[in-house]
Amino acid sequence: MTRGKSINVYLIDGEANGKIKAQISNWNGIAYKIPRSLLAECKDLDAFKQSGVYFLFGNKMVYVGQAEVRKSGKGIQQRILDHELDKYKDCWDEVVIFTTKDNSLGRTDISYLENRFYNKAIKARRFEVKNSNEPTMGTVTEEKESELEEFIDQAELILGALGYKVFENADIESNIQTNSCSSKSATKVIIPPLPEGIEGVGDFILQSMKNLQDAGYIFSDEDMAVLLDPIQCNSKDLFNLQNSSVAFFKIYNEEEERPHYLNGMQRYYTPKKVVLEYGKYKVLLTKEWFDKYNHRGLFIKWYNNLH
Repeated sequence: MTRGKSINVYLIDGEANGKIKAQISNWNGIAYKIPRSLLAECKDLDAFKQSGVYFLFGNKMVYVGQAEVRKSGKGIQQRILDHELDKYKDCWDEVVIFTTKDNSLGRTDISYLENRFYNKAIKARRFEVKNSNEPTMGTVTEEKESELEEFIDQAELILGALGYKVFENADIESNIQTNSCSSKSATKVIIPPLPEGIEGVGDFILQSMKNLQDAGYIFSDEDMAVLLDPIQCNSKDLFNLQNSSVAFFKIYNEEEERPHYLNGMQRYYTPKKVVLEYGKYKVLLTKEWFDKYNHRGLFIKWYNNLH
């Protein structure tokens, strides 16, 4: 049976649209919701001098970030102030931060939290996630992972109570258009833009395909047949891959001991890092990408023709 939760919401300024502090009984976490215009007033709050994660909210957008205590002793607040001058300066008007009462979040903890919050927001598709790249997930123990997942659950409750249902799945109909000229409804997914600021061609393609998956894109059987065919994928008109045995995708078989290997060599991204799923297909993406073969340009051309 689901048990009730008691969330303590404290209006710091005595106003609903002012600074808000939120906590859950018997939880070490603590949250603050601060209007951008009042951020300077938080410099003396202990929580803002600590390590933690934060969400910048604007008009149907969110940016997920993290901050650790700097050598200068400045923590979350200084990282948020940095956004006053960067490319996100015109996007947000409110911030929600999460830290702990005892400043116990370490570097790997906040990296893990940032990555998980980012991916949950991407999957929900309720807000436009402004992060240019997927945050790197920290390596944590099994015990620590369980502890941090509990932190995520509690933070999600507080965000919802504060009015931000950023992790609640958007109504699927918002991405569906019905073709009145067909006897069947046609589902059209909004194809996300290509990511910016990623130098490595492999990282660029991998992130692009992750974003496409998170948007709910589904390849037709005909298209998937091409992407699984080494001969077609090695064509100079498609991806110009340089290995006659390697295709863009490989069907993922979890029973294989090393499914990302081919003829004794690793040719696909490890399943521990990513298994992509498009409808009924679970696949591994090849990691054989090189700038000298114009792989980035060919991929961009292919991606821009998706519909």
